[in-house]
Amino acid sequence: MRSRFLLPNLVRPFGWIMALPGFVLGYLVVYNDYKIPGFGITVPPPTRFFHAPFYQDLTKTLALALVIIGLFLVAFAREKKEDELTARIRYNALYWAVLVNYIIYMVWLVLTVAIELLKLDKGALGSFADIMGISTYNLFTPLLIFIARYYYLRYSKNGEYKLDKLVYLPERPYKMIGQAVSVPLLVIILIAFVGSWFFKGNTEPKDWIETMFLLLPFSLMIWGYSKRHNEDEFVSTLRLESMQLAVYINYAVLLLANFFFYFFDFMIVMFLNLGTIALFFVLRFNYILWKYNKQNGKGELAL
Repeated sequence: MRSRFLLPNLVRPFGWIMALPGFVLGYLVVYNDYKIPGFGITVPPPTRFFHAPFYQDLTKTLALALVIIGLFLVAFAREKKEDELTARIRYNALYWAVLVNYIIYMVWLVLTVAIELLKLDKGALGSFADIMGISTYNLFTPLLIFIARYYYLRYSKNGEYKLDKLVYLPERPYKMIGQAVSVPLLVIILIAFVGSWFFKGNTEPKDWIETMFLLLPFSLMIWGYSKRHNEDEFVSTLRLESMQLAVYINYAVLLLANFFFYFFDFMIVMFLNLGTIALFFVLRFNYILWKYNKQNGKGELAL
């Protein structure tokens, strides 16, 4: 098994050079409300309820771009000696990074629901501002967890060619449960968003749509992390590539949104970002398996 879709090794130092100042700038923006003087642009009204253009400060946009691009370069730069060991370490780290990130999200959601229920609040999932809090950290925690896990394994397992075996959920009944829950949720959410935008010109998520989307990552992860009946090294390779591409697509979309969406529009992107890695992974992994099976299992990567 070899890792593919990697960046040149020489970009890793540039990644650190970008990420570290980005974190410092982000900290100043979030906790000290720092703004680079004169660093902003005038943008169109953020919603249909406002008519005058708005001045948008770009300090936060710059900080997020530095952090995401920097961490991405560090995470997916090729090693000077890229071999089967580094590929296995990368797969292990990516597997746990995505999983741990969603476990953190699950713990946050359970605690939020519990706290709100104890207060007898009708909105059991809390306010949208609370969701934005976890959404902000979710922008970079998958990459941070991956980098930490990868370097831990890289140096603690140096010279060893055996890693702990990854554990998946049994195919039955979890795969069926994941599919049975995820597909209806995706269809309902998509219809709700499209219908809301088409008929009212308003993409603000309603409470019930928001609640359904918060549950979607769990069902997608159950689906994606269910073992296949023919699970082998080849299928594991497909998993690794699907996870990598899911992360690539997720952060490409996020970066574009960071530069072209502001105010409430970008908050919606942050909210959707809670589940997009899991969604992209499940879609790509199942598509590539279907394509491979359609080619009668020739033993080659079906791309």
